[in-house]
Amino acid sequence: MRSRPRDLALLAAVSLALQTALVHAASLDINNAEYLRFKTRAVNSQFRGALPVEFKWCAEEYDKLIASGVSPDTPVPDEKIAGQNHGDPPIIWSGTVRDIKEKWCDAGLKGKTEDIAKRHAPYLAALKNDKLRLVVDTRHGGITSYAMPGGQYTSDPKRLAAAPVWFLNVGAATNERQTCASGGKRNSVRRYSFDAQHKLLGTTTKEFCGDPPSSAYQ
Repeated sequence: MRSRPRDLALLAAVSLALQTALVHAASLDINNAEYLRFKTRAVNSQFRGALPVEFKWCAEEYDKLIASGVSPDTPVPDEKIAGQNHGDPPIIWSGTVRDIKEKWCDAGLKGKTEDIAKRHAPYLAALKNDKLRLVVDTRHGGITSYAMPGGQYTSDPKRLAAAPVWFLNVGAATNERQTCASGGKRNSVRRYSFDAQHKLLGTTTKEFCGDPPSSAYQ
C-alpha cells in the first residue's frame, strides 16, 4: 500500500519535531544568558543559610530559561562547584535543568518554608501587632532579639510578650561617623514602649560613647 503525499508530509513533520527535541535535550549553550542566570540562582540556593527568596529566584529563572526555548529535559554540563566557605562540601551540578529546578528550587523552598514556619510558630502564638512585626522578619525568616530592663537580651517569646518595654543597641547610623571624639565606639540604645495589645506607644534613643551602661536599659 502506497503512502499518500499527505501522510509522507505528516511523517516528515513529526520526524523534524523529534529531531529538534533531541537536539534541545542533548545540548545546551553554556553561554546562554538565561542559562547562566538560572545556574547562578540555583547554585546560590545551595549555599549555607540561603534565604527563602533565593529559592523563589531560582524557580523564576528556570521559567525564563524554558520560555527561551530550552527543553526541561536538557542535561547540564557536569561540574563540581566549590562551596561558599572553606570546608563546605562541593556542589554537584548535574542532571537535567528540570531535575535541578525540582530538587533545588522547589524542594529547597518547601523545606525552608517549613523550617521557618516551625521557628516562627511560638512568636505567632505569643506576640501580636507591633511586637510581632519587630521580632519576626517574614521576608527573610529571621528573629530579632531585644533586651529586657537591665540589659539582658532575649528571644524568648513569652518574656518578650510580658515586657512593657524593650531595648535595642542600634549603634550609630551607617552614614554617620562610628567613633566618638575620644576614640570610643558610638552606641545608641533605643527604648520601645508598648501597650497591653502589643502596639508601639513610642521610642526614645540615648547615645553613648563605648559600651552602654546598665542604666541605659531602664
